[in-house]
Amino acid sequence: MATSTTKPPILPPEDLSSTLSSIELLSAMWSGTDELTLSPADEKSIRSVAEYLQLPLESLGDAKSVEIKEGLPDEVCLGLKVRVDPSSDEERGNKEGVKVNVGFRLRGKSGVRLWVGARDAPDWLDRGGVEEANLILGKSMDGNQEDQGEEEEDTVGKVLNAIEGLSEWLLTLPPPQSTTNDTANTSTQSDPQSTETSTTAPQWVRRTWYYLPSLSTPSKRKDICSLALTSNPPLTGFLLAGKPGLIVIEYPLSFPSSSSPDQSSSITTPTPTQEQNLSAALALNSFWSVIKTTSWSDIPASHKKISEKLTEECTLRAFTGFQDVTDNPEVERGADRGRKSDLSKLIKWLDAKGVSGKWVMERCLGVGSWEM
Repeated sequence: MATSTTKPPILPPEDLSSTLSSIELLSAMWSGTDELTLSPADEKSIRSVAEYLQLPLESLGDAKSVEIKEGLPDEVCLGLKVRVDPSSDEERGNKEGVKVNVGFRLRGKSGVRLWVGARDAPDWLDRGGVEEANLILGKSMDGNQEDQGEEEEDTVGKVLNAIEGLSEWLLTLPPPQSTTNDTANTSTQSDPQSTETSTTAPQWVRRTWYYLPSLSTPSKRKDICSLALTSNPPLTGFLLAGKPGLIVIEYPLSFPSSSSPDQSSSITTPTPTQEQNLSAALALNSFWSVIKTTSWSDIPASHKKISEKLTEECTLRAFTGFQDVTDNPEVERGADRGRKSDLSKLIKWLDAKGVSGKWVMERCLGVGSWEM
């Protein structure tokens, strides 16, 4: 009993449940290979928290509940690997590891903290760079100290904003001076076609088309693009604002090298496994959950309607990065139609990307949804 008095009390059940939800949501977003680091001890602690929350009220004072509470650590650490450049080649190794610590107990006013460990940092990020990275993350998370009762979605939103700020800073650093292979890969990034033919870049994707009754606010459009680019794995696609709005998201699928497209004229489309389909669906659900609860938190629930119009379970990636193409001259909005886009231009633009524009638009928008 003397030992228990020296430990800070665990979070109240409602806060503990919120913290657990945050962990689950971040874990789902970083579900790619080697994107999430979780020690066996932390994994066990997460299971213990879930078990504790499932205990009936009448058992909260018995020996089992006390044993679970006493066994919980001060915090659980999720290691989230953040890509420096979402469009870069994975072989370069230019990924910045960011460990997100979600505390099961509160120490003072600190519930969530982010940091880059010196031992986990890549070779090209020196000690000074690590300190600067931690300073950026610390400033980004200051808001957490002012709001201990925040919902899990707000916590996740702040974590994502902090990681985005770190990613933007990392992009300003000079490229690492390393091997010839790294240099060759760096040179191909300026050539989209070279990137497309890289054997390491995911070529097969699950492409989903979403319809929104209206999409206009620039800041909310920017949030969608930023979250797509900083997701792990990064999502490709585009959004087109207007009434209606259109959002297309490509989730990368990994297959053996024999399934990658080559220069031959015949390409056999691989079949995703049930696990791949589930991972993609979960990642996209998490994506929209974050958007709705952070960027769209000021919008009434009745106005957050998103319709999934078409899903291409496995197709070749057509887009590089994730862009807002609303003001793209190739897909510019017709001046005489207010916010209605010129569908003929959009179809031509999609055709140029290797996507059957007319076929897709008929299924996403229906005949006559947008005037020609």
